[in-house]
Amino acid sequence: MSSEGISAVVLAGTHRWSGSSFERLAARPLVPVALSPLIAYSLRWLHDGRIERATICENGSAPVIESVLGDGADLDLDLSYYKDGTPRGAAGCVRDAGLRTGAETIVVAGAAAIPTVDFDALLASHHASRAAVTAVVHREPPSAAPTPGGVYVFERRALYHVAETGFQDIKENLIPKLRRVGERVAAYESGGFCPQVLNAQTYLAVNQWMLQRLAHDDGGRGLVDPSAELAPGARLVGPVQLGPRVRIEAGATIVGPTTIGADSIVGENALVARSVVWNRCHLGEESIVHGCVVGDQAVIPAGTLLFNVVRSEADGPASAHRASVWATAKAAPALPRRNPSSFLTSSTVG
Repeated sequence: MSSEGISAVVLAGTHRWSGSSFERLAARPLVPVALSPLIAYSLRWLHDGRIERATICENGSAPVIESVLGDGADLDLDLSYYKDGTPRGAAGCVRDAGLRTGAETIVVAGAAAIPTVDFDALLASHHASRAAVTAVVHREPPSAAPTPGGVYVFERRALYHVAETGFQDIKENLIPKLRRVGERVAAYESGGFCPQVLNAQTYLAVNQWMLQRLAHDDGGRGLVDPSAELAPGARLVGPVQLGPRVRIEAGATIVGPTTIGADSIVGENALVARSVVWNRCHLGEESIVHGCVVGDQAVIPAGTLLFNVVRSEADGPASAHRASVWATAKAAPALPRRNPSSFLTSSTVG
């Protein structure tokens, strides 16, 4: 299907409702899922759908997101930015950004979700229905009521029903208004669910889900960066993803689904299980980290026991080296179409 006359809006604005430790780690669109910023999955999905231009709607996290993604050249997309300072809400942002594009059809994706819906099938269904807005929904489990998937397709005419000022939500404000004026709103049921990152618990679940999909797709062969080092006696019980220059010391065990980011070190006889460790972290010898999120540059002292917590650099000795959350944005891994399955392998080095 041709993408002519179609543009995209990515909703990347987030608000810190709870002030939790997880929310303080990084802007939510930039938290790493399988070593790629979360927002990269939405952008890759749009790119694979032959979308050439996208507008990213942001709020207070604008400078960080722009510094990571730039003009979109690394992702082969023409990116522009709209900063929402009011706030305008999701519908308000789509209106303000969408009218600037001049496109008749606007695909809307949330930066906190990973789209899994078939792009071409969604657009075909939307155009066939002649709806002003199509909302992607999914059922998890299949017997459950449909749940919004964070993806929409708008026709330009729908944007004129959004007020020029004030907070406007899509589900609470715009869709009921469209129905009242006789505009058609369609639901497109996705074959699989679109996972969303809302807090630390859902973040861990989404990262684990993605690792299982990647491992299922290629047998786990591409999950360990060639520059990662495993000392004799180190064990990986998969799926385990190791970023560039990761060091796993002798006797350490990593139990998946677990991701360990670039330049991190796991000390001798340590155990890391079902966790996400970000970049430049140091986990001391004989420490245990289970079900945790460990933010950039965090130091876990030797012998520490951590279970189901979020740990940041501020919680331990600071590293002398500081850098941004992501120095560059790389395209997210392509999403396999097969359903995730349990995957368990074990390897011992040495």
